[in-house]
Amino acid sequence: MSAETTVPSALLAGDDGSNYTARHLLVLEGLEAVRKRPGMYIGSTDSRGLMHCLWEIIDNSVDEALGGYCDHIDVILHDDSSVEVRDNGRGIPVDVEPKTGLSGVEVVMTKLHAGGKFGGGSYAASGGLHGVGASVVNALSARLDVEVDRSGHTHGISFRRGTPGIFTETSPDAPFEPANGLTKVRKVPKARTGTRIRYWADRQIFLKEAKLSLEGLHSRARQTAFLVPGLTIVVRDERLTESDKVEESTFRYDGGIGEFCEFLAPDKPVCDVLRLQGEGTFKETVPVLDELGHMTPTEVTRTLGVDIALRWGAGYDTTLRSFVNIIATPKGGTHVTGFERSLAKTVNEALRSGKLLRVAEDDITKDDATEGLTAVVTVRLAEPQFEGQTKEVLGTSAANRIVAAVVAKELKAFLTSAKKDEKVQARAVLEKVVAAARTRVAARQHKEA
Repeated sequence: MSAETTVPSALLAGDDGSNYTARHLLVLEGLEAVRKRPGMYIGSTDSRGLMHCLWEIIDNSVDEALGGYCDHIDVILHDDSSVEVRDNGRGIPVDVEPKTGLSGVEVVMTKLHAGGKFGGGSYAASGGLHGVGASVVNALSARLDVEVDRSGHTHGISFRRGTPGIFTETSPDAPFEPANGLTKVRKVPKARTGTRIRYWADRQIFLKEAKLSLEGLHSRARQTAFLVPGLTIVVRDERLTESDKVEESTFRYDGGIGEFCEFLAPDKPVCDVLRLQGEGTFKETVPVLDELGHMTPTEVTRTLGVDIALRWGAGYDTTLRSFVNIIATPKGGTHVTGFERSLAKTVNEALRSGKLLRVAEDDITKDDATEGLTAVVTVRLAEPQFEGQTKEVLGTSAANRIVAAVVAKELKAFLTSAKKDEKVQARAVLEKVVAAARTRVAARQHKEA
């Protein structure tokens, strides 16, 4: 159970400290800590935090797709301010978890740092990594309903601000009676599995003006569909608009990140989209739960898969998107550092060996190599180390080395290829980089003069 200790502000304000004893400490148990400090878990309580909550739920469904268990996700924005996410994955486990005596659904929805992302048994690579996503959304919801299709039944449970119980009506403000345990709602075919989560964000927590952006939702759904080929994501907006029309958009891309790179590229191509793929292994020491329930430091071997799509265009802008599993890392991290370092080094070596750079000229810089470049950098690994729950920066140090090695090998093969078509394209890329470097040097000299 997660706990946070806080000191009452009144004590800090007017007391000289002599009466400060242990009884003044307030211990927040479990989900209380989330409600007290929501920013620690979702970044903020504005529209951005509201979107973060929705993606915590969607990412759990996407993890099922990454594992090969799910190929369809529906996201519905209801006109009563609730949001619903449905998938046809395996369904959250409904059997009893022995340590807590609670059903798997209750454990996932009410316990921080609980879920199938730990221990490596359920997900080889996942977007939800800290096991706090669903429980945090539950804690910050005025009402949350879960339905799971498994074992020939639909199992249901509802929560108010993280407390399980029964509502008398389908409204977050309906009378509520606390009660534990799943109920069997109806029979379904045994082969049918899936999870449906519908929640109403708690307006005691979120700012009054916070709202979900349909444009932002479409953008992220499109991005996810590119990253998981074969996954269909349907976004349906049932909120009443001026036209009183329900909007529905479907996203599915079988071409993966190669198609994503084409979609992002703003200019005419200098070369075709290149795919740089490979993998590497590294060792790290992680605490593993043994049979007695003790956390024991254990050295494990991890595999890190690298898949990069890139294309140089005739323009001057650089477009770089990076992802770990299916989580966007807008502020980069070790995988992006390895990519950029290796890109500049490999292009430099090709320019020197092809004698496109004169001996007296300096090496090209990273900015020269990335001018006009559109790239999508993705890595997949179990339990990556992020900086913070919002997962904007990858911290796994081995990613730098492994990504750099894959880029060096695969990009060198393209730039030094003997195939006629690739040779022409490689030459065009190298000439573009050299031109960028010479323009930069000339501009600097002009400025100095």
